[in-house]
Amino acid sequence: MSSPYIQVFRSQLKVDILTSLLHGEKKLSALREELGSSGSTIIHAITDLETLKLTEQAEKNYRLTSLGFIEAQLIEEASSTVEVLEKHRDFWLRHDITAIPSHLLRGIGALRDSTLIQNDSTELDKVHLTFKQLLLSSRRVRGVSPIFHPDFIGAFQLMLNEGATVDLVLSRGVLEKTLTLADTQQIRDYVEKDRLRIFLSDDPRIALTVTENSFSMGFFGSNGEYDYSRDLVSSSRRAIEWGEELFRHFLKDAEKLEL
Repeated sequence: MSSPYIQVFRSQLKVDILTSLLHGEKKLSALREELGSSGSTIIHAITDLETLKLTEQAEKNYRLTSLGFIEAQLIEEASSTVEVLEKHRDFWLRHDITAIPSHLLRGIGALRDSTLIQNDSTELDKVHLTFKQLLLSSRRVRGVSPIFHPDFIGAFQLMLNEGATVDLVLSRGVLEKTLTLADTQQIRDYVEKDRLRIFLSDDPRIALTVTENSFSMGFFGSNGEYDYSRDLVSSSRRAIEWGEELFRHFLKDAEKLEL
């Protein structure tokens, strides 16, 4: 027999009660208005939740117990994860996501407010232009890149000239192409001023950019080629924090470049 804590997920009303109380204790009248159910139906559901020690009554208010708080957090995270999967089903299905460690995959609900940017017949470079705009509006950039585009050199140069700080984890191939086109003395100057830090990674299978106000991520397709036509972007705080943790995952195994 499955755990009664798992069985709570089978009742939408119980799930809604727990997630509602996650944001603060409430009277029956407030729950009735918010959930659109009768008082007797809500009381019946709450009685079951009280039996499981997930909720309790304090005077005329209902609130979560410590167990209930944990259960409600799990429910909210599961709901966010399902929303991310449904919203961008084709994106996840057609890309190689093995670069994301399992503990961050479990927290992928943090991307629930993300938007899929795609090239189309009217805007063939929509993804590229969106990414450049993201960079040029930022003062603090952390990035992981296995891909190269000459436009990136000018964008990063402009940012650094205006006082931005940049940390990059690059593949050796991307670094070599960059050094053939960029002003190496200028790169050295940025590094010496500690405004630019470059790290080398053998084969990062993801393109990730995290700034103080945005998050962007792209993948290789299931055919092994990088997909330049689609990026997942977000400006939500949760997505940015998730992206920062993913960046640190790549940074810990990368080798700092010493010029």
